[in-house]
Amino acid sequence: MAAAAQGANLKDEATCSICLEYFTDPVTIDCGHNFCRSCITQRWEGRDENFPCPQCREISPWRSLRPNRQLGNIVEMLKQLHLPPVKPPEEHLCEKHEERLRLFCEEDQRMICVVCRESKDHKSHTVSPIEEAAEEYKVKLHVWLCSLKREMGSAVESKHKKEEQCAALKNKLVAEKKKISSEIEELQQLLREKEETLQGRLNEMHKKITLVETANITKLSNQIMSLKTLIMEIEKKCEEPAWELLKDVSGTLSRCNKVTLQNPEQKKKTTKKQKKKKKLPRFQGPDEEIKKYKVMVTLDPDTAHCELILSEDYRHVREADTLQPLPDTLKRFTRPHCVLGKEGFTSGRHYWEVELLNNCGVWIVGVAAETVDREGGIRWSPEGGVWALQGHVFFYHALTITQTLLNPHNELKKLGVYLDYEGGWLSLYNADYMELLFTFPQASFQHRLFPIFYVYDGVMLRMV
Repeated sequence: MAAAAQGANLKDEATCSICLEYFTDPVTIDCGHNFCRSCITQRWEGRDENFPCPQCREISPWRSLRPNRQLGNIVEMLKQLHLPPVKPPEEHLCEKHEERLRLFCEEDQRMICVVCRESKDHKSHTVSPIEEAAEEYKVKLHVWLCSLKREMGSAVESKHKKEEQCAALKNKLVAEKKKISSEIEELQQLLREKEETLQGRLNEMHKKITLVETANITKLSNQIMSLKTLIMEIEKKCEEPAWELLKDVSGTLSRCNKVTLQNPEQKKKTTKKQKKKKKLPRFQGPDEEIKKYKVMVTLDPDTAHCELILSEDYRHVREADTLQPLPDTLKRFTRPHCVLGKEGFTSGRHYWEVELLNNCGVWIVGVAAETVDREGGIRWSPEGGVWALQGHVFFYHALTITQTLLNPHNELKKLGVYLDYEGGWLSLYNADYMELLFTFPQASFQHRLFPIFYVYDGVMLRMV
C-alpha cells in the first residue's frame, strides 16, 4: 500500500495541472510551478502583462519560461514504466459518463462533458468551453462588482453624512446641556439668595420673640417670688399671737397694696378701652395720583431685535424661534433681545402698564436713554443709561449697580412704570394692587428716555 501511494504521488508530480496529462516539454515559471510549455503558452496567450500562475495566481513579470530537463527525464522514465497518466480529480469528472468536464451549458447553468453535449438533453443548448464561459462570467461579475462598489461608496458617503449630522446634534445637545446647567445654577443661586433673605427674617423674628419671652418670663418669675415671700409672711403673721400680729400689721398691709394682681389680657383690653377712637384721614393712594398720567405705549419695529416678533398693532412682543428677515437699521438692537417704545420723553410725568402673559423666562421692563448701546452688551444699570426691573420666574431684581432683590407681597402679573422726568424719579409698581416695588435713586435725566423691553426664553409682554 505504501508503494502504491508513493507511485500515485510520483504520478501527481509528473502531471501538468492544466491538461492533467504527463508533462510535455515541461517549463518552470518564476513562482516555481511547472507546466507543459504549450499549456502555459496557450493560457497566457493574448496578455501583454500580468501573467498569473494557474495554481497560486502569483504574477510573473515576464514570460521567463525556464526548461526543466530533469523533470522531463523523470516523465520519460515514468512513461517507460507504462504507468497510466493521472486521472483528473473526481470533482472534475462527469458523474454520468466519467468524462472530464470541459463545457458549460448556458441553459442549465452547469458544467458538462463532451458526451453530455451530444446527448438530447443538451444538443439544442448553447454551450461553450469552461475557460471561455468563466471569462464571460468574470466580465459580468466585474460589471456587478463595479456597480456594487459604487453602491457601497454611496452608502459610505451617506453614513459619513449621517455621522456628521449625529455629531452636530450631539454638539447641540452638549451646548443645550450647558445652557440648561447655567440656567439651573442661576436659579439655584437665586433660591439661595431668597433662602438667605427669608432665613434672615426668621432669625430677626426669633430674636425678637426670644427677647420678649425672656423679659416676660423674668418679670413673671420676679412677681411669683415676691408673691411667695408675701404669702409666707402673711401665713406666719396669722399664726402669731394677737399682740404680735398687731405689732406690724400696717407694714404687711402696705406691702400687699403694692402688689398689682392683673391679667395681661385684661390690662390690654383696659388699655384699648381707655384709648379714644381717632378717625384717620383718607389716604390718596398712588393709583389715584399717577394713573392720571397714563399714556399709550406702542413698540418701535425699527429697533426690534431679529429674534423678536411684534404684533400687527405693535402692542405685543415675544421671542421668535428663528431670526427674522428684518432690514438692517442703525436703531436696531443686534445683541440683546430688546425693543424700544416709539414714544420718547424729554419732560413731564408718564405712566404705562405692561402685562406679563407668559412669565416663564427672563424679562426686563423699564426706560433707557436714547444713547443706549444697540450693538454691544448693555450695562443694565442707571450708570449704563437703563432704569429697569428684571423678572425671572418668581424672582425679581431692580437693576442697580448691585442688583436689589425685591419681594412683592402679591403675585406680579401686571407691571406699572411711572416716570417723572423733571423730578428725576422712576418707580415700578405691581399694577394690580398698586404696590410700590422699587423707586430708583433720584437722577438727573439728560437724554430722551424710551420704554425698553427685553424678552427671552418664551416670555410674552403686552402693552395695556
